[in-house]
Amino acid sequence: MRRLLGPLRRHIANGRFPARALRAAAIGLTASLATVPLADARPLGVIQNRGVLSLCAHANALPFSSRKLDPPGFQIELGRALAGALGVTLVVEWVTTGFQFRAADCDIILDTIAVPEAQEERNLQLSRPYQRSGVGIALRPGTNGIAGFADLTDRRVAVQSGSLAAMLLGQRGARTVPYGFEEEMVAAVAKGDVDAAAVSPATVGYFNLLHREAPLVMLHSYDAEPELSWNLTVGLRRSDSALRQAVDRAIERLMSDGTVSTIYSHYGIAHRPPTTP
Repeated sequence: MRRLLGPLRRHIANGRFPARALRAAAIGLTASLATVPLADARPLGVIQNRGVLSLCAHANALPFSSRKLDPPGFQIELGRALAGALGVTLVVEWVTTGFQFRAADCDIILDTIAVPEAQEERNLQLSRPYQRSGVGIALRPGTNGIAGFADLTDRRVAVQSGSLAAMLLGQRGARTVPYGFEEEMVAAVAKGDVDAAAVSPATVGYFNLLHREAPLVMLHSYDAEPELSWNLTVGLRRSDSALRQAVDRAIERLMSDGTVSTIYSHYGIAHRPPTTP
């Protein structure tokens, strides 16, 4: 496990998965945000006194977030719901470059991956998880003989260049075809250029929302692949215990009343409850 997490840690630290236009890579957008050292965070009391909770988000990365489009992305909607549960207003620090990430003044970062081994050099506390995600398999409807990663041997599989999934599938005999972005990978599946793609469920869900006439099939194969599956949490920048506890309570409430599920559904994404250790 530690050996396999080496590439994951490097990808996160190096921001190997930047967002572009519509869809971001499976683990990269907010992971790259979350690993950049930022200024000291504000404790709960200060946030309540200011009446503001600030979120770092990419300015052009639907379905995650968008500064200009409506709907604004599920991270923005989740951030607003979380702020509302805390009794404050959400303010978004929009970022697109590594320099902006480093200079941003925000309290939280959504979709932070709950992989302890990959957090060794991070200055974030993690909330309770609110979503289960990972790298699954996208297929055209009617594709036979593929039920999981074990069935991809000798198949042409779109992978993100240099990713952990690319390494694992290459070791297992898949004929990997590297791409730069997940939006390109699902388009290649739809056109028949490849047999499958190793992508995030968020990417496939949003693609299907935009292409209702020809949706792809998403296999949540990461359920059986510990190296390619993870819970998503709120990253809290050096918060005090009161803020973390308040965020945990808010997440629990937003999951139980269906808010989280409803927000994801706006973008064609299923809410998958996180697993427990």
